[in-house]
Amino acid sequence: MTKGRKNSCAMNIRDWLVQILDGQSDSAERWVRIYGLTTLKYSTDSETEDGSAADDEWQEPYVIRRSARLTLSGHPVVDAESGDRDEGQELLSQYGEKTGCDGDATLRLIDPYGHAMEADYIVTAVETDSDDGENGVSWELMQVGAPETLPYVQMQSVTLMDGSAPLAGVTIRAGSAPKVVGLAFVPENASNRRYRVHLTGKRYAAISNVTENSFTVTPLAEGEASVTVTTLNGGRTATLRVTVTE
Repeated sequence: MTKGRKNSCAMNIRDWLVQILDGQSDSAERWVRIYGLTTLKYSTDSETEDGSAADDEWQEPYVIRRSARLTLSGHPVVDAESGDRDEGQELLSQYGEKTGCDGDATLRLIDPYGHAMEADYIVTAVETDSDDGENGVSWELMQVGAPETLPYVQMQSVTLMDGSAPLAGVTIRAGSAPKVVGLAFVPENASNRRYRVHLTGKRYAAISNVTENSFTVTPLAEGEASVTVTTLNGGRTATLRVTVTE
């Protein structure tokens, strides 16, 4: 959310991370990402936390009003092989079926640059619909209490990995199976873990399947290529030498 955004306007959150705390997990704290979300709509009731009248415009990047309401919308995500629904969506819907304190869900919203806040919400409604042949799903949430803005943790370094081992170079044969390259960030809880991938030698190798923690290198033809990863926060870099043989 940005300064000047009006009350109750929908925003695209495809580049955001929305996580829900798994209250049934045996571990002390387990956060589950909610996939498939496309928009977030926020609004305030007639009274804010300090008792003043609500404004038509937000002045902070997150929902900060005690009487805030959220609408999360997107499309159902289902695993093609298992048929299981996305775990994050399933957890959010389950909270909609609970009552009392059991229905108090904790959400974490992280913008594309790693600024994050946490707040408790009551899931008041879950709706599914079909528009132009496409299925949709939405959740109505009411904020409980004041949100917490999380401290921003700066990125210090990034390392390319082959499993648990650092990876500086790789030799692969043209036409062989693609190579998945992992990334390790220091610290692990860096707020902004987004990065760019730059490839030189595109005749010899290709990059695909870029995710939060890895990317794939596909050998194309005999020759040398180089892959450079640069973090958005701090501009930290790591380089991989790719040698493709016949």
